[in-house]
Parts: sequence; C-alpha cells; structure tokens
Amino acid sequence: MSKLHYTKYQENYKNYILDCIDSEDDLINKELTKEEKIKYLFNRFYSEYGFMVERVGKQNAIAEWLSGLAINIPYSYCDIIELAKNLGSADHNLSSVQEDRICENYWNFMAYMILLLEKEIKEVA
Repeated sequence: MSKLHYTKYQENYKNYILDCIDSEDDLINKELTKEEKIKYLFNRFYSEYGFMVERVGKQNAIAEWLSGLAINIPYSYCDIIELAKNLGSADHNLSSVQEDRICENYWNFMAYMILLLEKEIKEVA
C-alpha cells in the first residue's frame, strides 16, 4: 500500500484507536458505541493525567499520557513504522530519516487523532 491522502489515513487511525479501546480490561465483552468509547477514553485521560493540560496543553498532555502506555497502542520503533505503513500514512519504502521522523512524532500524532475523535462527538452533540 502506498501513502493515502491524509483524510483517508486519519480515519484509519481513528478507527484503530477505537478498536484498541475495545481491548481495555474494563471494556472487554461490552458493546460500546463510538461516542461511549471516546467518552471512556477522555474520562480516563482526565482522571489519570488531566492535571497536565494546564501545564503543557491538551495535545501535549495526551501525548505524554499515551507515551506512558495508557492504552494498548504500538510503542516500539518497528511496530510504529509497521502501523504507519498498514494504516496508509507512510509508503512501504521509507528511508531511515523518514522512519525516524514518524517515530519522533508518533505520540503527538496519536494525541491529535484522539482530539479529532473528541471533536467528532462535540459536533454531534
């Protein structure tokens, strides 16, 4: 797969994050709606790491929270690169510089995807 347009791969990432939420211990065997999953994610974030929002901003706080392995998303270099390729945000023939850039920006990018999910439920409300 080659790199997709950002609107396509952003949807892939948002769906991936929602799927990862399904594997949370307290949610196994529960059928939650998309909105319920997003609310669960933000409730956890605010209860565990919300104090950092005022200090570093919401996106940076979410990125820090995620980098502490708050949810079950890839965290190793090779898994992050593989995820980027599989979800369409990167070509399959990356240089080492491109791979480094993807990994350096990963937590911030995933935080941004989570903020896009939050924006979706706010627009519906």
